[in-house]
Amino acid sequence: MRGRSRTAGQRGAALALLALLPGCYIDLDGLTGGAAVGPDPGDPGRCAPAGCDGPCVVAAAEEAGGPAAIVAAGPYVVWTGRAGDRVRRLDPATGAVGDLVSFTPSPGLLAAAGGLVVWVADDGLWRCPVDGCAAGATSLLAFGPGEAEAVRGLAVDARHVYWTRDEPSGTAGELLRCPVTEGCGATPALLAPSQSHPRGVAVTPGDAGDVVWVQRGTGAAFGRVLRLDKGSSSPTTPAQIAVLLDFPEQIALGDTDVLWTWAHPDGTAGGVSRCDRVESCAAEELAAQTEPARPLREPAGLVIDGADAYWSNRGAGTVMRCPAAGCPGYPEVLADGLTRPAAVAVQGACVYAVDEAGGGRVVRVPR
Repeated sequence: MRGRSRTAGQRGAALALLALLPGCYIDLDGLTGGAAVGPDPGDPGRCAPAGCDGPCVVAAAEEAGGPAAIVAAGPYVVWTGRAGDRVRRLDPATGAVGDLVSFTPSPGLLAAAGGLVVWVADDGLWRCPVDGCAAGATSLLAFGPGEAEAVRGLAVDARHVYWTRDEPSGTAGELLRCPVTEGCGATPALLAPSQSHPRGVAVTPGDAGDVVWVQRGTGAAFGRVLRLDKGSSSPTTPAQIAVLLDFPEQIALGDTDVLWTWAHPDGTAGGVSRCDRVESCAAEELAAQTEPARPLREPAGLVIDGADAYWSNRGAGTVMRCPAAGCPGYPEVLADGLTRPAAVAVQGACVYAVDEAGGGRVVRVPR
């Protein structure tokens, strides 16, 4: 990963300058105090074709297509567009945005690995090479009515796609797996049954390693971080990395550690926690809440890239960075003044985020 190209003070000055440009705005309602990204493609906030000099809009309105999830995939950035029922692809080298898949009903969760992009749509799990699928996307598993809504986490490696499936009772959720090349017909492999509200899932790259996921928990079954060896071929009792957690939601894997977001349902508290990837690890805060004006509130879109972790705070309108081993101080704020930013992706020198302003857009900030 490349080092920081500017100090936090330089970035703050650049953001303050951008806030003074015509067409940009300050989020006074959120009291974020930072620069905001121009809401329309024609504003000064529109991104240049290449580079990553400051906060800007990559795609807005119709071009963005109601973005829901976003990933870095090969040399591209890819997101699902619910408003247009399509999967969109950005070439960062040229700034060109186009369809990777021109129609897929209500696409949502998205994952990428080994040159393949996998997503959840209303009618099933699908895949497509990130370079393009002119002959059409490939179905991995067909869904019946309402089944897509139960999928709460999605991850993929070069061999399999993994997903979590929740259900209302909180006692019969599942972790499932399907070969990413040939699909699995109507019979995905069940790796872990009887899960209590499973959510985010992550998997190590390569043929060997772990699949790790969180249980949000219900009643006496508090939140947990669980782990299975990827070689498991039948339902197996998972190892418990961390237990008695508060509302864990999304998860990411580093070389030896695991990070997850958590958020109280009423939005008043949230954060990012970490643990070594060992059984019965003592969970610790990745970053303490030390700046009430820019809190870690409803954190989402957690990604680890190199030595650093990146995430957005939906309830605070910020995108943050912190060493995955733990912040020596408050996380660096890469962007603020956004409107409920959600998923994030790291590509080259840039961080991309899905933002709700203007009906949905994709924004870019320096990493």
